[in-house]
Amino acid sequence: MQNLHAHSVFCDGKNMPEEMIRACLAAGMDSAGISIHSPLPFENGWAAKAENVAPFLAEMQRLKAAYAGRIAVYAGVEWDVLSDAEWLEPFDYAIGSAHFLPVGGDPAAYPTVDGSPETTRRFWAEVFGGDSDAAAECYFAQLKRIADEPRAQIVGHFDLLTKFDEKEHFFDETSLRYRAAALDAMDALVSAGKIFEVNTGAISRGWRTTPYPSRWVLEQLKRRNAQVTISSDSHGVGTVDCAFDRAKALLEACGFEEIRVFDGKTFAAQKIE
Repeated sequence: MQNLHAHSVFCDGKNMPEEMIRACLAAGMDSAGISIHSPLPFENGWAAKAENVAPFLAEMQRLKAAYAGRIAVYAGVEWDVLSDAEWLEPFDYAIGSAHFLPVGGDPAAYPTVDGSPETTRRFWAEVFGGDSDAAAECYFAQLKRIADEPRAQIVGHFDLLTKFDEKEHFFDETSLRYRAAALDAMDALVSAGKIFEVNTGAISRGWRTTPYPSRWVLEQLKRRNAQVTISSDSHGVGTVDCAFDRAKALLEACGFEEIRVFDGKTFAAQKIE
């Protein structure tokens, strides 16, 4: 078992990297990655500050040596498409993601799909005039940009924009426009050889009862023979393996028989167990 999407105090996590690694070890994992949010070109409450990247990498190097023979440790980055590409270079692996909708002239004022029900309701109504399909088209166009970055191997939380939809319905996944936008991004990402993350983070935070992406998305990925991996998007020691059994069951229900696991160089196939 492995988790590559976990955050620490070097960005918006609650624990030190070593505490997270110990939690992964206690959960029975034989390898784990801690990922730092890439710095953004504007002030933000959860992205890493540029000056935190080097100390994070130094600490991860220390942990690789300290835990050698007990658990394989990897240093990752969750790279937002608005971040500079330079932040992809020093890491073992990269998770590409899109958190913002690029509308208006000021990036610092871009609405985020990862805020709260209140901020989602506001941009849905005020920026897109209640046209959820237009918001979805904007989001998936951003996500599609990951296909152009070969250093980002994983696509993080493909349908993050639906984070709050179980409690308050903002987006209609059955809409033809929504599906066309999602499939356009998916096809580009699959063609680029990306691995799609099955992310349980919203379960641990109480927003969803199922992982990202939705069953419909996973069924479409299976039709395209896409590669998948499982991660928890954990921000604390208590959730490093949150709902992994639920994620595995969903994948199997969609016809998947294997996931991809990072071995330090490549993403090898591993049977779902």
